[in-house]
Amino acid sequence: MTEKILAKRDEFLKTQTINQDVPTPKEIPQLELLKRVPRPLRHVKYIPVKNLVFFSKHTTPQFSYETRIKTPIPKDTLIVQVRNSGLNPVDLKIINSYTRNMNREVGIGREFSGVITETGSDVRGQWKEGDEVYGVYFHPTLGVGTAQSSILVAPDKDVILRKPSNIGFQAAAGTLYCLGAARNILDGLESKGQLTPSSNILINGGTTSVAIFAIQLLKYHHRIPKKIVILCSEYGATFLKSQFPDLCDELIFVNYVMNARQIHKPLEDMISNHETISYDATTGQPISSPYDQGKFNVILDFIGGYQLIGHSNSLLEKNGAYVTTVGDYRTNYSKDVFNAWDNPSAGARKIFGKLLWTFDYTHFHFDPNAKYASKNGWAEKCAELVESEVVRCVVDKVYDWKKFEDALDYLKRGHCHGKVILEVERF
Repeated sequence: MTEKILAKRDEFLKTQTINQDVPTPKEIPQLELLKRVPRPLRHVKYIPVKNLVFFSKHTTPQFSYETRIKTPIPKDTLIVQVRNSGLNPVDLKIINSYTRNMNREVGIGREFSGVITETGSDVRGQWKEGDEVYGVYFHPTLGVGTAQSSILVAPDKDVILRKPSNIGFQAAAGTLYCLGAARNILDGLESKGQLTPSSNILINGGTTSVAIFAIQLLKYHHRIPKKIVILCSEYGATFLKSQFPDLCDELIFVNYVMNARQIHKPLEDMISNHETISYDATTGQPISSPYDQGKFNVILDFIGGYQLIGHSNSLLEKNGAYVTTVGDYRTNYSKDVFNAWDNPSAGARKIFGKLLWTFDYTHFHFDPNAKYASKNGWAEKCAELVESEVVRCVVDKVYDWKKFEDALDYLKRGHCHGKVILEVERF
């Protein structure tokens, strides 16, 4: 087979040669293809936060870990590690305002005490890490509260003060909101000439936190010589006497429980008969005491309702002052909402009060933000009163924040005698 193939080969091919110097063909250049590579990690730091939140009035509050404070923090802010959070009736009103689940976390608590853990560059001259502070963190429409492990505070927007060494974190967390309200109410009356050393004063709801601060301010700061008439329960009277034994002879207690539907009646009898009737706690026998102070110049109403207003002619002196923090509707913490419309008659009273009535009517709304505080310096004045021990916060109950349901239920009953405080976990 091999011989046959060789016999058929072409002799011409033997004459052909291959030039080995011919260059090898070049490779056609290709554009470099783009390749997907992983994005480098960005080292963003966060401060983890545990906070107590709710979604609507129909859902139980719960703890959340979704909130994080990004660092570095803004230059004009600081971070406070919260030790205690103060609860107020306004917290219940804010909760009642959210009737539908908005898929948005809303915080609880408007007062705080704690320790500064980080400061922005612009506030380091005034504040430093480790400072013990207390204040008001009032952002009802932004959904943030103080019942959380750490809060980002802006001193130009939020009231924050150094905690005096003579009070603890619990008392500090319950001081500024109600003391600030009481101080602003009384300063407003004094600026109008309606609060003088000769003023005769009635307080409705004497064991509310604002009233407790108002009593202290009237007696220890304004030095009102006349006895203050207090509408409260028998237990409330006993409580106030135990808290302020030096004021036992400076206060006249009228038991509203025995006259719940006619609270004006014992007051009118007291004024017309020139005597007060109290009852011995042991025997129940009536005890008569002389009363010669006449009608009232100032009525401070922290309970609400129309009974006192409806009998103002027999209770209030001409050109007297009636200040309420509630309005014509009695307080109902299961229904009251934040920034609700007032009773139409109360609205008319505010507009035409000077023309139709012989007294000055004020429905007081407290704005505790720093912008308002800078106008009259109420926060610094309150701090001086606390530091000099002219006034003090009366704490009713302290709850671990894991028992927040018990705390809110107790607040809803409306029978607190002082402040309700949450102990916040260090997270």
